[in-house]
Amino acid sequence: MQVFKRDKKLFWANEFKSWFWTFSFVAVLYFILSLFLSVTNDNIFVVFTVFLLLKLTDTFTQFHVVEIQIDAPNNQLLFVLNSVMSGEKIKKYEFKQASSKLTIKSGMTKYLTSAVVLKIELRPKDIFRITDRYGFSEATLTEIDNAINLKSKQSA
Repeated sequence: MQVFKRDKKLFWANEFKSWFWTFSFVAVLYFILSLFLSVTNDNIFVVFTVFLLLKLTDTFTQFHVVEIQIDAPNNQLLFVLNSVMSGEKIKKYEFKQASSKLTIKSGMTKYLTSAVVLKIELRPKDIFRITDRYGFSEATLTEIDNAINLKSKQSA
């Protein structure tokens, strides 16, 4: 069985970057609005609170892939998902359901979104978009993509 785990150091580094960009966006938004509108301290507090609550909700409630297991003998693909509020859950899929595509972005788009995105489609309705933001390196995502495509072709 092949097991691919996220790198916790990479995850935390990317999470801090995400928080930094969120606060930077809010600060720039505040300065732009203050040039054109009269912004009081109460308005600043409301804007920062709303953005903080949205970011906290995103961080604590969403499930994130922390591990992918490829169980070749059973022809299964297992996703270990984790959420701070809800805990851990495991989703199992057959290889014949799976297809994947790795996208590596370049130019300005890689700075605005994740530079590497692995899109795993699991018929009929599930899609996982695994990015480097959640602790998977480009090399790990490439290995996962190759393994899924290889096993999917073998099981078809």
